[in-house]
Amino acid sequence: MAEQTLVLIKPDGVMEHHIGDIIKRIEEKGLRIVAMKMVKADDALLRQHYPDLVDKPFFPEIVDYMESGPIVAMVVESPQVIDWMHRLAGKTNPNEADFGTIRGDYGHEWDDGIMRNVVHTSDSVASAQREIKLWFPEF
Repeated sequence: MAEQTLVLIKPDGVMEHHIGDIIKRIEEKGLRIVAMKMVKADDALLRQHYPDLVDKPFFPEIVDYMESGPIVAMVVESPQVIDWMHRLAGKTNPNEADFGTIRGDYGHEWDDGIMRNVVHTSDSVASAQREIKLWFPEF
């Protein structure tokens, strides 16, 4: 049975021209992109997306990062797609992610010291369902 997940190509991935490469990796694994759009995140959406981080001292940095440019949002579908996308994405910290993963190949720390990790993938079926409704209310 197919499950769905949200995948976001974050502003650094868009700015550094990795959209096509990331989509190619997803499709080469046989995962299906069933919805896709380019969006500009705002504070309200990010507060809903990261409810457990809103009160953290670093949350303003996340907002600044995610509002710094366009984001490519996708709904990706396949049996066990959440596990597949986590394996494709690599560890959250790009400095710890294996080469050959999206974050290991394209993520890095920048001169300002803020970690930018190229993509977001949902961490569970429940999170995926909630996040897809936020980013794709029309879906």
